[in-house]
Amino acid sequence: MTASSSRTGEKLGLVLSGGGARGPFQVGVYERLLRDERFADGPAVLSGTSAGALNAAMIASGFSPVEIMEFWFGLADDPPVVASAKLFESGAVSIVKTLVEELVRLPMSLPEDIARLRERARHYWPPRLGSGMALLMDYMLTSRFDVISRILDGIHEPYLADTSRLRERLIELFGGTRVPAKTRLAINAVDLNTRRVVRYVTGPVPAVPASEYVVVPSITVDMLMASASIPLVFNPITIGSHLLWDGGLLVNTPLAPAVALGADQIVTVLVTEREDPNEQLTHMGRAIERSLDAFLENAYNVDRMLLLDRNRLAHVEGSPYREVRLYDAIRPTYDRNLFSAGSYLNFQRGLMRDMYRAGLRAASDWLAQGPPVDRLEGRSDANRRSA
Repeated sequence: MTASSSRTGEKLGLVLSGGGARGPFQVGVYERLLRDERFADGPAVLSGTSAGALNAAMIASGFSPVEIMEFWFGLADDPPVVASAKLFESGAVSIVKTLVEELVRLPMSLPEDIARLRERARHYWPPRLGSGMALLMDYMLTSRFDVISRILDGIHEPYLADTSRLRERLIELFGGTRVPAKTRLAINAVDLNTRRVVRYVTGPVPAVPASEYVVVPSITVDMLMASASIPLVFNPITIGSHLLWDGGLLVNTPLAPAVALGADQIVTVLVTEREDPNEQLTHMGRAIERSLDAFLENAYNVDRMLLLDRNRLAHVEGSPYREVRLYDAIRPTYDRNLFSAGSYLNFQRGLMRDMYRAGLRAASDWLAQGPPVDRLEGRSDANRRSA
């Protein structure tokens, strides 16, 4: 069965995950798909989160892969974020204040503190390089975590950097505060107060929970900002009654909106690498990266299983569901020189160019496999059948 909407009348949905500075990987994938006759017409439905939301908005607005990469290179050449002076000012004040409070109580607490340190020190004997710092960290985490809490409570800013300049750049990019999307588009964020997903969509959707779907005449720059506002790194965005942060918190790979907007087949692009079942973690950077990957992958797997379950139920008589073909996700092959924990926030031009090229390669490999269709029975090659 062909993937081309023009030949089958099926609507192609493109779902783009969050991934920070790994966003150019998706641009490479998109460019390679357009070169294939089965996907040359492009998507009729787009759904994205965070970096994927930015890419989805540009694709929906008719931007070419070259133009989208120009946007990403612009982020590298002139980062549109400004570190919060208030955060560092209040942080310094909080540290000094806490240290003064500790010095005042020191005469009374010193015997108890020494006893606690001696008790913990037995775990670090005989000493070696790093034992002193390890003991101090151990002591703070097990015996005096209240000090860390007081310092954090004294920092009067909940984010590291302000993104006002990014908003200005997006307004310039789209020619206003509204995204001129030519296709159906869904942008996903998370409400900090309700801890629920908020999905902004530009088309009618079936009866769904009103708390999740918000049908709008057009996606706005502020909605993109909200979806891409990485928690603790960037400032949250207020839209109406919602205080919003990055949709990747709960819905990093939003399949459901693509289905709700009428997609008959879905291509998903992830930025997490293919798994290596034999990998051993040997350093902290890789451990952090794999932890992030697991967090992002879980969001996809939840949505994936829900969709595949719906497909199974679609064949039951009287079922309200329709079958939607889900292709195996396109994802990169691990490259230790390219993918690291830092690559999620590394916006250097050279790295972005390499991410883009990795997307071209991954899409070529995926197309050469069929492309493969995801099945409920599993993901092994024996169970895959191409379209």
